[in-house]
Amino acid sequence: MRIVHNSDIEQITFMDERFYFDEESKMYYPSATTILDVYPKGYGYNQWLKDLGSNADQVMKRAGDQGTKIHNAIQSFIAGNELKWTENDKDNFTIEEWLMILKFYDFWKTYQPQVIACEESLVSDSLEFGGTLDLVCKLNIDEYKEVWYIDWKSGNAIHKSNKIQASAYQQLWNSIKEQKIVRLACMHLQATTRGADKTGKQIQGMGWKLDEVEDPDRMFKLFQHAHIIWNEENPNPIPKNMAYPDRIRLNIADQLSEFDKDAPDIKAPTSSTGGQSSGAILEKKI
Repeated sequence: MRIVHNSDIEQITFMDERFYFDEESKMYYPSATTILDVYPKGYGYNQWLKDLGSNADQVMKRAGDQGTKIHNAIQSFIAGNELKWTENDKDNFTIEEWLMILKFYDFWKTYQPQVIACEESLVSDSLEFGGTLDLVCKLNIDEYKEVWYIDWKSGNAIHKSNKIQASAYQQLWNSIKEQKIVRLACMHLQATTRGADKTGKQIQGMGWKLDEVEDPDRMFKLFQHAHIIWNEENPNPIPKNMAYPDRIRLNIADQLSEFDKDAPDIKAPTSSTGGQSSGAILEKKI
């Protein structure tokens, strides 16, 4: 969830991640992933959900949380930070998460990407959707000639919808930026590959693979069809942004004043020695 904190007006806003705001048109547009919610995941995916039964929501949430954690770790690494499995006797990652991060590190060492953008959010008024791109870069292939878009995927498989999403991000980027994305791929961090491709045709390593989108134009046409269906089912989309105060305070003086107005006039009790008893002051921490 994106959070916007404005201390000047003492407000924190939880932004609906399904939408992106275009500053020029002052319009909200759906994210590419939101649009692709209408695209079928396929028989295998639906059967997998059925097999999970009542545990489906829990498993899906755990997979989503894991994916977010790996994304954040990769972003932190690309920003120049050191990643540690454990720190201060506490595990930062599960074994499964750490192994996927190491696979990404193997790719990084092997192909030494030149980063153009990482986790950059874009929105297009003409295309009417937005998204956040994982990595735009050049790879150490053919002397860094081509610009790639790479999308990290930590799930068990790469689905067609993942490639459709990548093609949408290519179009989104190319509609805004001068330096155009030419090749795009989903990096599968749970691939069954057993090492580098001996033919040299595939970009892969032990347990990871760049699954390249072979026909991005056709994939984007499928995205456009999904977009039409989404618009049909959501004629007046409104983001569910939630705004709250960023601080609260209790004015004790005002409360005591109100209490004094309503309290009956009672004389203080006398002590056994004939004088007034000392009052007890109660302090409540909030």
